[in-house]
Amino acid sequence: MSSLSKLTLARACSLIQVATVGMFSIYEVTHMSDRGLSGSAIGILLAIENALLLASGPLWGWVADRFSCYRQLVSASALGLAFALYWLSQAESLADFAIYVVLRGFLFSAMASTMTALAMVNLSSSTPGRGFSAYRTFGSIGFMSGSFLFPILFSKIDHILLAGACILPLCLFFVLQLENPPRRSKEEKTVGSSPIPAAAWLFLAAHFVVSITEPGNLGFLNDYVRVLGGSTQLVGWYSALTGLMALISLPLMGRWVDARGLYWVLALGFLSQAIRPFVIASIPDPNWLWLSHACHAFGWAGREVGSLILMISLLGAQRRATAVSLIVAVRMAGTMVGSYLMGTWAEAYGYPKMFTNISLIAMASLPLLFLALKSKRTAAA
Repeated sequence: MSSLSKLTLARACSLIQVATVGMFSIYEVTHMSDRGLSGSAIGILLAIENALLLASGPLWGWVADRFSCYRQLVSASALGLAFALYWLSQAESLADFAIYVVLRGFLFSAMASTMTALAMVNLSSSTPGRGFSAYRTFGSIGFMSGSFLFPILFSKIDHILLAGACILPLCLFFVLQLENPPRRSKEEKTVGSSPIPAAAWLFLAAHFVVSITEPGNLGFLNDYVRVLGGSTQLVGWYSALTGLMALISLPLMGRWVDARGLYWVLALGFLSQAIRPFVIASIPDPNWLWLSHACHAFGWAGREVGSLILMISLLGAQRRATAVSLIVAVRMAGTMVGSYLMGTWAEAYGYPKMFTNISLIAMASLPLLFLALKSKRTAAA
């Protein structure tokens, strides 16, 4: 099978999976609230869900790499998440939602990390940046399409969730045509169980620090637009602009990584993401906050592509799923810390001061990144 047809299969998987599984993050809180759960109960459930996501991600990555079972793990998690969508649509009580958060918390990271690793196995190894960006772009298209089309087709949240539950298993038709990585020899398993290098730990530390800014890309930015007097339509326009920037910049960043290497892409990506909150804090007019989206090209797309390629190069191709799962888990941990800090500081000091403080913290990611890149060069010398 040619690399082009494998890319088509991987793209189809990403489109279907993100379009349907994306409904969790969009509707779960609203659905819980509509069923009468209190704010404190919802907060506890989400905390349990996030804790399971953090803990299970590296575990699934290890299982996938150890047994070379990428395809089987993605297939099983897709079926499990389809059932979780169905269960969420029918949930009424606190106990029902507790079962849902355990299902999603335990299974989501299996799909999120292992599907990306499976795609990388089946794409051209000579142009990994271009291959990953082409695959990842269809995830963005899927999320935008699902967010736009499902509410038009279905007026009730439970019907949207049921539709997602019915559509998600269709991805198995494409998943099962992709190839697993070859089973590893005893020598390769020994290499795969070797300690994670210092450069990887330094990079993950930098990744955690800069991920603290993530909640400001959409959620807190959208609220700031409303605080400044912006309309709901303007909020929607900014959200659409974020998706458009991702679609445009992902292929460009992938080509840049393949042509020029990942060092400058990562440096500019971390710098752009670190200064993005400061740019937001510096603009008092909601109609001009779109300028902060200029940081999205490097700050999100460049960082997304560069981080994946770097971590796989540091851990080795035999630990692709572990590399992806660590990136996802660390980003999630940073986002959780960022959400708490942003919410607390916005209430205490106001949005401009909050965004400025977050930007200053995120700048600490740059020396950690440079130490990681220097350590990688030293190890390769």
